[in-house]
Amino acid sequence: MINLYRAIFIILVLLISYLAFIPSSGGSDVPYLDKVFHFLAFFILMTFLDLSTTRPLEVHFGLISCLILFALGIEIVQYNLSYRSAELFDLLADLLGMVVYFVFIPRIKV
Repeated sequence: MINLYRAIFIILVLLISYLAFIPSSGGSDVPYLDKVFHFLAFFILMTFLDLSTTRPLEVHFGLISCLILFALGIEIVQYNLSYRSAELFDLLADLLGMVVYFVFIPRIKV
């Protein structure tokens, strides 16, 4: 089962990368909806990262660091794309999704 979670994690990273780099279709009528999507994307990534390991997520500082760098990398690439824009609040929403998972979910699983 752990290999399935790892495959889903990789697919999610690829899907999020694709969605982050294609031209956006414009804004939404709902304010800050994109921030909600950022939060959910990284919350879900943390979920599958956790399910992909045999030890508690707390001991995987390197993996969590890679996910943080992934979020930062997305914003750096978007900054350099003429049809996308980088936003600090997108990065903060990504990090908040990770922090909420890290703080609350391990306590719920116990």
